[in-house]
Amino acid sequence: MGSSTSGDAPIDSRTDFEELSARLRTQSSEAPGSDTERVTIRSLEDVSVDSLTSLLEAEIAEEGEGTAPGDLAFVLSRTNAESLTEREADVDDVADLEAVLGRTVQVEEGVPDDTVLLLDPDAIEGEEIRDPAAIACGVVGSVD
Repeated sequence: MGSSTSGDAPIDSRTDFEELSARLRTQSSEAPGSDTERVTIRSLEDVSVDSLTSLLEAEIAEEGEGTAPGDLAFVLSRTNAESLTEREADVDDVADLEAVLGRTVQVEEGVPDDTVLLLDPDAIEGEEIRDPAAIACGVVGSVD
């Protein structure tokens, strides 16, 4: 049940986003201190335009010359997308959110409400993590 309005390469909505989110959240912690490419994990106080922008800026800084920033797309739970449209003054729907953030926003039922994904659609295939450096995972309500 994806609802992307402007992305050229939306993330396959048949992906098990709950499983993918679980893998992404543990993938980073399994490789501390190694030189293995890892997913960028950031704590978010809440889900807001500011926190999503902060996650985007962190991923662009981490990624460096890899993924073009325009290729990155947000994947949100329906609850988080609805919360953003209710709380943010300039955001009435997903199209407005995409305009404010400057990138594709895909709403998926399987994404846990405490997780925000930001990734290049080519960085995953189903639940397989193909390019961890092109993925950021925001964990809502946790502390670094």
